[in-house]
Amino acid sequence: MRERMLFLSAQKECSKEEEHRTESFLEILLEKFDIDLIEFCQGGRERVADSGYTLTVHRVVQAAASRSALLRPLDKLRSIAAFEDISKDLRTEIRRLCSRHTYSHVFISHRFLNNCINMISSLLPEAVIITDARRTWSRAAEKGGTVRRRIKYPYHKLNEARTRRDERRLMNKTGLLLTANERDALSFKALSFADAGKVHVVPPFVDLQQYQHDEPVCKENGIMLHWDIHNVQGRNAALLFHTKVYPLIRAEVPEVQCYMVGSAADSSIQALSKTDSSVKIIEDTSLAGEYIRRAKAVIAGLDEGCGGQKKILEAWALRTPVVTSPRGAEALICENGRDILLAGTAMEIAEQTVKLLQTPELASLISDRAYRTLLNHYEVKNVKAKVLSLV
Repeated sequence: MRERMLFLSAQKECSKEEEHRTESFLEILLEKFDIDLIEFCQGGRERVADSGYTLTVHRVVQAAASRSALLRPLDKLRSIAAFEDISKDLRTEIRRLCSRHTYSHVFISHRFLNNCINMISSLLPEAVIITDARRTWSRAAEKGGTVRRRIKYPYHKLNEARTRRDERRLMNKTGLLLTANERDALSFKALSFADAGKVHVVPPFVDLQQYQHDEPVCKENGIMLHWDIHNVQGRNAALLFHTKVYPLIRAEVPEVQCYMVGSAADSSIQALSKTDSSVKIIEDTSLAGEYIRRAKAVIAGLDEGCGGQKKILEAWALRTPVVTSPRGAEALICENGRDILLAGTAMEIAEQTVKLLQTPELASLISDRAYRTLLNHYEVKNVKAKVLSLV
């Protein structure tokens, strides 16, 4: 008889990459468990229950935040979505389901890791709690100090101490803590050596069957900006690329074409294609894979918030070499010059891209090595087997 799992997920202000990761975990765990999914949704959606053979969905509408919830003076520099309070309606739904069913396992996505895990551990003391967690990094501490940052430094220190406390409590209460990369895993282990054995890396992954093509492709002198251009960070990164980097590339390869994919691109992005005939905005997102295949280079995840890891893996699956920033590739197993090209400045990005456009042999070598790295570490079959063995 199959065991039953409670799965907690949020669809509020999360990136496409984050949403895909949560949905992928759900699909994998359905192979082993009957799942009650509590989905915390944006306002305006009614609560419904969809019953299937192994999955029952319970949607809870997100209420408008109260004034007191918006006034968080000590946390104003904290920006920790992973440790925010949960709503009264969500608490009620969790209690209702826990009173009706016996759950052997509970999966908590990283947006519900604070009060939610306390509640679950008290309601279901015998259940194995699985958390998809990530470390909260202090960008101010990484970047160092202007006068303004030095003034804020004591607040950051206080918030970092509170975060470490919350994360140690999380490790103590969870039975299995999953992270997306080795960096986060090592940091969690360093917080609590007694609970270090609970921490395991489940990297982002792709299903190669979705990227198989029978017909060969003819590579064009084209580059693909493969990131989320519908959000502010993605839009600004695309505009900066077109202003600072693209002219340097065109100076060396005048016939180059630049592709961007976005069904709801900002007017400033749409204007690029009107003023520059070499820029193509592809509104049909289903065609993204075809343009990646045809391009000689993919530029991915140059700025934080653009979405990077899954985009890089998609390019690897389609055998197109990738140029990205060191931050964009820091969570992936890769080596600069071997299976990826890294660049930190506008000049370096242009140089690496021109190298791929003008040297087909190098592009082919890098894409082949990247494909092998994908097979070894990020293919869905390997990751699925690991997850099911852990639970």
